[in-house]
Amino acid sequence: MQLLSNVIALPVGRSQPALVDLFLRIQPQATVETANKGKTIVREEDFADHSMLLLEGWIGFSKMLPGGETQIIDVMLPGDFALIGAAGAPVSACSVEALSDARYIIIRPSHANGPSPDMARLREMMAAEIVRTQARTSEILLRMGKGAAANRVAYALLEFYVRLDVVGLVKDARFLFPMTQQKIGEFTGLSNVHVCRTMRRFERDGVISYPAHGEIVLNDLDRLCEIAGIDLEVFKREILLRQAQ
Repeated sequence: MQLLSNVIALPVGRSQPALVDLFLRIQPQATVETANKGKTIVREEDFADHSMLLLEGWIGFSKMLPGGETQIIDVMLPGDFALIGAAGAPVSACSVEALSDARYIIIRPSHANGPSPDMARLREMMAAEIVRTQARTSEILLRMGKGAAANRVAYALLEFYVRLDVVGLVKDARFLFPMTQQKIGEFTGLSNVHVCRTMRRFERDGVISYPAHGEIVLNDLDRLCEIAGIDLEVFKREILLRQAQ
């Protein structure tokens, strides 16, 4: 565990996401937890009455069938907030796993309750993040129910791109991408074979490339949007829930 009193020390992009900035202004001595890649932070049905604020890395929320088949429900990216449990429902609905090395803050109810305007604003922002989570979950569920393999994978790549870009973690369509083919399959509801074939086809066609281990470049955003069946600007508004200018 690590105590941070300086918000500038948190490497979540070129600028701090507003929720991170506000929380650390209210709680400047917040304890920062760490998790190595592959660590299960919370198990499904564990006691949980807290939220999580991700500072660095990728974290997956998943459900598992009795036979071991796993579905990733959502992926947290730097700057994201997630409600793990609540006082009235203190049980985690999903397992929470570090998909890469991660740094995060646990938010207890006492950290966000209070009469001050900052506390009220913090609660509003947390509620907005929950709605954003619902918005992107609805998009991936639509494609899992109706889309072919290429459609699902293209959507997933574009979702990560849009969300990372807004917090300054994309440069020239290039970003860190720690998900294995197995994890991509668990997120899109596809087998490893389908994911492998789809990613290889994208790479062969010049749509994506891998400049270094754990990195990806989306070379042809227009083609990915065509495959995913989305308009990129409309898509940004839908999953970030921002009004058109």
